Amino acid sequence: MRTKSWWSGMRPLLGREYAQARLFIFAVPIVHFLALGLPRMNQWLWSGQNMDHFDRFQMNFVHGDLYRYVYDNGTHEVAGRFWLLLAAFVLALVQLGVERRNGSQELLFSLPYARNRIFFAKWLLGAALFAGSLFLNTLIDAAVLALSPASEFLRADYYAVQFGYSLLVVLAGYSCALLIGTVTGSVASQTILTWVLAALPIVFVELLDSSLQAHGIQMSRRGGYDSYSPIMWGDRVRSWFNFFNYSSMQYLDIKWGKALFLLVLSLASLALGQFAYSRNPTENNGKLMIFKSAETVLRYGFVLCASMVAGMLGTELFRLNAGDQLGYDIGFVLGCALSAWGIRKLLRMRFKY
Repeated sequence: MRTKSWWSGMRPLLGREYAQARLFIFAVPIVHFLALGLPRMNQWLWSGQNMDHFDRFQMNFVHGDLYRYVYDNGTHEVAGRFWLLLAAFVLALVQLGVERRNGSQELLFSLPYARNRIFFAKWLLGAALFAGSLFLNTLIDAAVLALSPASEFLRADYYAVQFGYSLLVVLAGYSCALLIGTVTGSVASQTILTWVLAALPIVFVELLDSSLQAHGIQMSRRGGYDSYSPIMWGDRVRSWFNFFNYSSMQYLDIKWGKALFLLVLSLASLALGQFAYSRNPTENNGKLMIFKSAETVLRYGFVLCASMVAGMLGTELFRLNAGDQLGYDIGFVLGCALSAWGIRKLLRMRFKY
């Protein structure tokens, strides 16, 4: 009875989310096919060049070459992954940012449903859409290979790994995009902050590297930070927090540790998104951020990054005999003052979009 009651409460919410993005939902698997199934058809069913080389491949077959030659080491899956991530970003924008802009969020909050259930319905619709698109197009891709001259090299484990890993990548990106949408107050701020945070770990490492070098600290494996290796720390950030790296990872590079990290990121983002959405103050819609705590984090993060960028410019504009440090410090101080003034003005504004 409890399960039935829970599902009966979810159905109207899922129906509403479906009606809101109906055309987009139908477009996702179609465009996904253009990125995954269609290129495989061109590779093995319509391309005479690949068929001409197939006999030579069979004669010189080495197991390690199977995934590189027959499956292009997952190149088509990577293209499909990027499309689904773009679709996840657009869907999150429609579900939260556009909903705030057109005023339908207030009406939604007046319905007799808990806010965390509303948020979960949004997430569930997206998760089902991306899982369904991946499952359908993976089956099509496998069917194409089964009907091709390379059918004897069809590997179920390859498709299982690609399906599972791609789903984790897309769900992690979608969950993070929804989480960002729960703390931003407009379509513009949700859009900008999503892409900024996706690139921030890598950009911040580069900024920190340049800042330390300007002060005579070399980020090398043999020095710095009292025998602690900054470049190893930087490499770990680039490896574990570079979402573009996860998205473009080819089949032979997929690791269980990375997949587990994506799973944890998805669950954590979902939980935090539900928490933030259940406390959304509608009176702050249109502002850059809707929570004071989020404003504080954005303010200090923006000032720090902008100041380091200004410091890098200062090393080029104020090169003196004393070296790069003085020029960097001049730029850093100026950047700190200007960025603090700028972000203060932005946080006070209300955006129409």
